[in-house]
Amino acid sequence: MDPNGEDGPRKVEIAEVDVDFGLRVRSQSELFGSTENPVVPPPLQPPLASTILAGLYGPPPGSHGNDSAGPSAPTHAVDQTQDAERIQRLQEEEFQRRLRGEYENAQRRLGDVVSGNMDRPLRLTSIRLVPPPPTTRTNFLASLISPFLAPPSPHLPPWLHVAPPPPRTLHEVLLTTRAMMQHIDKFGVFDMEKSGVRLENRRGGDDDEVELVLSLRERSRLFLKAGTEVGGGEGGGNITARLRNALGGGETLEGQASIGTKTKSAYQASLTTPLFASPLLSFALSAFSFDRDNSAFASHREQASGGRAKLSAIEPYGLHDLTYEYIKRDINHLSPEASISVRQLARESTKSSLSHTFTSDTRDDPWLGTSGRLLKITHEYAGLPGSSSSVRFFKSLSQSQFSRALFEGSNITYSLSSLTSILYPLGPRSRPTELPDRLFLGGPNSLRGWRVGGMGLRDGPDSLGGELSWGGGLSVFAPIWPGKGYWPVRGHGSLNVGKVVGYDRDRTFGDNMMRMYRNPNVSVGLGLMYRLDPIRVEVNFSMPLIGRKGERTARGFGVGVGIEFL
Repeated sequence: MDPNGEDGPRKVEIAEVDVDFGLRVRSQSELFGSTENPVVPPPLQPPLASTILAGLYGPPPGSHGNDSAGPSAPTHAVDQTQDAERIQRLQEEEFQRRLRGEYENAQRRLGDVVSGNMDRPLRLTSIRLVPPPPTTRTNFLASLISPFLAPPSPHLPPWLHVAPPPPRTLHEVLLTTRAMMQHIDKFGVFDMEKSGVRLENRRGGDDDEVELVLSLRERSRLFLKAGTEVGGGEGGGNITARLRNALGGGETLEGQASIGTKTKSAYQASLTTPLFASPLLSFALSAFSFDRDNSAFASHREQASGGRAKLSAIEPYGLHDLTYEYIKRDINHLSPEASISVRQLARESTKSSLSHTFTSDTRDDPWLGTSGRLLKITHEYAGLPGSSSSVRFFKSLSQSQFSRALFEGSNITYSLSSLTSILYPLGPRSRPTELPDRLFLGGPNSLRGWRVGGMGLRDGPDSLGGELSWGGGLSVFAPIWPGKGYWPVRGHGSLNVGKVVGYDRDRTFGDNMMRMYRNPNVSVGLGLMYRLDPIRVEVNFSMPLIGRKGERTARGFGVGVGIEFL
């Protein structure tokens, strides 16, 4: 049939159906029954305020007869001394009661009609945007909604195609609609609370063909935020500016600037864009620079600038990040008491590297969880064209953590965590690894009982870090008062072990690993943990039990603030 012909399409009755996710979906009454015996939903006419008020206050002056829809008029005169406010309150309660009852009855009748026709054969043949979003590109929107109309492309991995199979019934159409709206919401470009969707007969199509009419409302494009941050033993302030949907294809343009006690200044600008119109696959370009003060443990400041390109993919098992980074570092502003070793390492260097990071986090709570676990593994190769001769290495870092209740139903939880880092030097044997690439351990956020960077090789007042390090932690959290498990303050006991050593090239790799794990440092602690989402604050009294001569211990009270703890 020609949809533009003179006769026009068939005329149908339309009922409105409310579905989850805050959307309005319209479905034809032909979907609710056969052509011979259609099931016509009862007419839904919301009660008029004038009708209800007329029933409450009685007929207007000069009118005759009774209104059958309203309550019976009072049969006796109201005492003139009765409290007027009490009468008004009772009348308002009656008004709200009747209005709520009419609405619930209408919803119940409509729900019965829809639930009785969920298996009605139906095909979704097209999706139409009315009106089209003003700043979003048409080709991006087409790529975004096409997976919900056609089978997945054989050239893309299956996990990128989140759409269910093509719907064949009303129930499957509603499920597809919900999946599509959740998929669109992940981009963060549209305001889903102000967006809507409805179903209409496809013009010129068959009786079982419907068209989905989609109305998308874009969010405000500009976002500004200023605040403070704490963590890793430092504090500072930052400002963030973000432009959503910068090029009309779900891109995000972001700039950040911050100052702090240790990181004197840091700047970053980045552009992130989704690939294949999917929020599960993205590509980001960024440029950055920072000035970090490391004089607290190594008598120098590190200034660096560079750029990176990152490809990120979210699959069912976790997050993959493939990153290329080029960075230029400079060790300068040495303290007057800087050691000979730090002075020899105070030079410029460049690093050109490729790294892969896999992160899987299924914890129900990062600190007081009872199920799930965290696994994070990073492999990096440095030595690509552009690297300094001394910046050639392979680095591997692995981090894991899980929390459980002490026993089922217990309000006492424990947490086990580990961190292992290996830097295998590939450069000339005559040149040591650069100071910014080395591994450091110690502090209230990592190995309690030692100062920040206080473990490993040292030269006078300076920590030189190492190429091999590992740490493990056991934490137990308990309510500080019986029956007050919901308080954000909890008692905290900890046991930490770990070690930092240098890589001896005259020994085998196995011998170096044995040196790293043999005779670890040990400390215990007792204190309080305060949960201040999204950060955690600890006040502990820590006691080193086993250490090494020359390392900087921190016996006594210490305060740790941050997100990640060992």
